[in-house]
Amino acid sequence: MKQGLMRVLLCVPLLGGVIAPAAWAADLPPLVSIENEVLRISLAQNDASITVTDKRLGLDWRQQVASGFRVVSPSINRPGDSIAAEIAGPGGPYALTLTMNPDCPHGFDAVLDLPGRKYTTPPAYPFPFAAPADDWFYVQNTTGEGMLMPLAKAADIKERYEFSGGQPWWGLTDLKRGMSARLNTFRSQAARTNVYAVPLRMHYDFFEDGGYQRLAKTYREQFLRSHPEMKKLSERVPARPAVASLKDAVYVYLWGASPDEDLNLVREMKAAGVERGIAVCYGRHEIDRALFDGIKDVDWVAGMYKMPTGNLFQVSRRRGWPADLLLGKVAPERFLASSNLAGWDRVCAKHLLPEWTEKAKGFIGDYGTQLFYFDTMVVQLAPCLHLDHPSTIEENQQARLQIMRATRDLGMLVGSGEGNSPTWALPELDFFEGLMSIRTYIDTPLSIPGGDYAKDLGDSEQEHVSLDETRRIPLYQLAFHDYVGSTWVWRDTNYQSAQFAWKKELFNVLYGTMPMWHIDRQLWDLHKKDMLASYQRIHAVRARIGFAEMTDHGWLTPDRSVQFTDWNNGDRIVVNFGDTPFTPNGKQPLPGRSFAVEGSK
Repeated sequence: MKQGLMRVLLCVPLLGGVIAPAAWAADLPPLVSIENEVLRISLAQNDASITVTDKRLGLDWRQQVASGFRVVSPSINRPGDSIAAEIAGPGGPYALTLTMNPDCPHGFDAVLDLPGRKYTTPPAYPFPFAAPADDWFYVQNTTGEGMLMPLAKAADIKERYEFSGGQPWWGLTDLKRGMSARLNTFRSQAARTNVYAVPLRMHYDFFEDGGYQRLAKTYREQFLRSHPEMKKLSERVPARPAVASLKDAVYVYLWGASPDEDLNLVREMKAAGVERGIAVCYGRHEIDRALFDGIKDVDWVAGMYKMPTGNLFQVSRRRGWPADLLLGKVAPERFLASSNLAGWDRVCAKHLLPEWTEKAKGFIGDYGTQLFYFDTMVVQLAPCLHLDHPSTIEENQQARLQIMRATRDLGMLVGSGEGNSPTWALPELDFFEGLMSIRTYIDTPLSIPGGDYAKDLGDSEQEHVSLDETRRIPLYQLAFHDYVGSTWVWRDTNYQSAQFAWKKELFNVLYGTMPMWHIDRQLWDLHKKDMLASYQRIHAVRARIGFAEMTDHGWLTPDRSVQFTDWNNGDRIVVNFGDTPFTPNGKQPLPGRSFAVEGSK
């Protein structure tokens, strides 16, 4: 696009022409506009709303305007590509800058400053864009995978228009046209309270085709441009061979009564046909070198559950205290005086980095571990007030990335998650536990498996919501399947609810992701036939696509019961979630609750 094509307009739309600025009438508030050959961006002075006109489609994107807002003092910076304005309204004042970038003709950048503030909860401004029609969908990134929620049932959508998911963007689509809003600056999600750093830097894109799939791919492209150092999972294997297990292994938490029982269980699973496994010891009993050597002897990966950074409650039982500090709801000096001083040593990653690095070397030397799972490290962020090692919450986040990086530099496979799967951690992680689960909508109350899966959850609301194939979409897998491994959260494993195990298996097949099991003697003896058969079905698919890029996802039936994913190796995975056979044109019927691989190999 040529820079010279971008124009600045100050005008009032009238029937038959444009009225000059000096003649603006009180009942016809003026617009301030910038445009290129694709979009026109207009800011209305009377209500501070933004309208985007897509010239390709002749479509006006308008916002859901709230009362009480207006532009105080508009001005044009660098004529041709930017609008700057002061906005008055509830929660303000706000300073807004809108900019068009020649490298992105279908989008624009917005910077929102709130003078005098460093952090804010989701602000009332700018307003969210409204769908052009009632039959559109809200494209939502949850704590894990994506949801496609009908806007006709807007009350069902949680945390609408917030950057609260693992990926910090949301969108609107009619399954062809679409738009997305992305946050490019820091956010904190502790205790279900979303806090954004000020100023907020956002980007908006508008598309004439591609649906939610294009929205996901656009985020992928932007993220990878911002992190050129990131390697695909397949490219990490030569330096860290354990990464290969993420392609087609099952993730197993061992709950045996002793190291000997755990090792015997692993050997039995291997002998039964579970060729590829990741065995993680949670800490129910002491571990020993013989257990880890035995796991590796059967070509499984031996891993440890660890928390280099501790729980926020170690500092204070006040729920949501990090957000309260950031938002000024509690005085730092007063909070520090009432806190557990030793707890700060456990949540401050900058303080813990040297200590953890030495501990990790000891674990590797003593046990020969190949993997560390860092529970909640990417979730429990907070500023540190300790006088000996103070840090901002942003510095804490960076120090956590350094811990992950230092651990990978020791040759380890590294994962985290449990409560969320934030993309800020992607550059230094190999897998997210819990990415397959959708905790934005509902979370399981369990702590450990009870021994008989059917008694753990039964016919639970959890499964009906998170496994709803009519609403669930693989936004994370479309973006990053070839860059990060994914599994269910440990309270939501494949067999946590026996009657829904078939459906979780089919989602693992469709998305090419890791199944997760809890194993002790009783669980294995009761369910090994079903588990082995499930493993073999999933493994047969993941051996082909486990490290591939997902290039597309969609439905083959109007009720969305039959879905497909396409992969960059030429494979197509077709899954029938329904109970009746699906018969595509000229092909063999696909029975209900089953899948097929259509590939080039």
